[in-house]
Amino acid sequence: MLPPEVVLQQVARRIVPPEKEREKMLKLSERLRQDVERILADSGFQGRVTLQGSFARDTWLSGETDLDIFARFPSSMERREWTERVLPVHVDGTRVNVVPCYDVEKGEWKSATDRTPYHTEFMNTNLTPELRLEARLLKKFARGIGVYGAEIKVGGFSGMLIDTLALYYGSLMESIRQASSWTQGTLLEIGKPPAVLDMKKREPGVDLVVIDPVDPDRNLAAAVRPERLWSFVAAGREFGRGPEIRYFFPPQFTRKTNPQFAERIRASGRELSAIVFKHRALVPDVLWGQLMKLEKSMVELMAREDFHIYRSTIWSDEKIESAILLEADRAVISSVKMQKGPPVSKKEDSQSFLQRHLGARDTARGPWIEGDRWVVEKKRRICTIAELVKASLREEAYGLTIPKQIGESFPRTVRVLRGRAVLSLLGRAGFDKSLWEFLEAKPSWLKQIPS
Repeated sequence: MLPPEVVLQQVARRIVPPEKEREKMLKLSERLRQDVERILADSGFQGRVTLQGSFARDTWLSGETDLDIFARFPSSMERREWTERVLPVHVDGTRVNVVPCYDVEKGEWKSATDRTPYHTEFMNTNLTPELRLEARLLKKFARGIGVYGAEIKVGGFSGMLIDTLALYYGSLMESIRQASSWTQGTLLEIGKPPAVLDMKKREPGVDLVVIDPVDPDRNLAAAVRPERLWSFVAAGREFGRGPEIRYFFPPQFTRKTNPQFAERIRASGRELSAIVFKHRALVPDVLWGQLMKLEKSMVELMAREDFHIYRSTIWSDEKIESAILLEADRAVISSVKMQKGPPVSKKEDSQSFLQRHLGARDTARGPWIEGDRWVVEKKRRICTIAELVKASLREEAYGLTIPKQIGESFPRTVRVLRGRAVLSLLGRAGFDKSLWEFLEAKPSWLKQIPS
């Protein structure tokens, strides 16, 4: 096993941009900045065009940078005059985001992106060359374990959050060492010792608070989903036990055969299903937000109808097709269900219960008395996930919420695949990897702990 400093030296050699790459990116960024400036001028817009994000803060990774070009408009301009976020484009293999914001004084925010130029100014003032290297190492670690990126699909650590942690703790090793002791409600603020928020002051689902250095009322970690936060903590502990380069550069997914997938499905002991559907092309953040809402509503519906869903995930080609993958205890539930009634001691409630269920068409058996309550056995209309999905589209009473922008095509195109039939989706963009990771049910960075 290599010492951590040797591993980090190896990583640094691969992630710090060489001079040739820096020159190329500087020329490209300036050309694009001027292009945006010219487009705005030709359109009659008044706006300052600047470079922001990790590239501007010089914490970007070799071969992996995005260019964030910000157009800063006067605060007097109406919001409807510019879109919230222009679709990203790729130029010379580099992803370019053109982002509008208001040109406002600090603290007078009018949109979510107004803080970014102040973030760049703050970091360029406070980050030393040594801290920039640590920020790069921390960023690559987060990317390697799958928790880097504030986009909705990931729900992980933003570049600004990573840079702030590097500045707060001073190094990658100290960051993961201290993170191993984080508890729910940990509070970090530049220049102050760590603290823990009182339970009453915590936002639901927010386990970490990192105060934005340019806006003390904002939590940089507010959008980090719990599973991403605690994956960072757990992976940091594992790296501390056994430093390896795979945490930064995980092995590429190797293609599996149909028999390998079939065996993995069998060995899971669960019933696998896929709810597959088509949709129109959407901005990735919009698409993933809608898919997550649909997944949540679908799982809640199944719980109400007595389908016990253990795990679920989403796959999407991010173009025209997506699927919700589910693992349940069984694919077909019994044709009857037991329904509890009121205590016999409640006379009026008992009479109403008997009138409603005694001799009713959907009563399979009973009612009878169990303990102090009436109980009845009712016939089910729905016994499979496929039947439930179809019924929920016919009847609003089932309470399935289908987000608007995928709801247009969902009822026409949805189909439910069960068991090995799910393997018919193999070969679609990214599906094999998503399915294998779902069936493995273990993060790629987690290895057997030596006894």
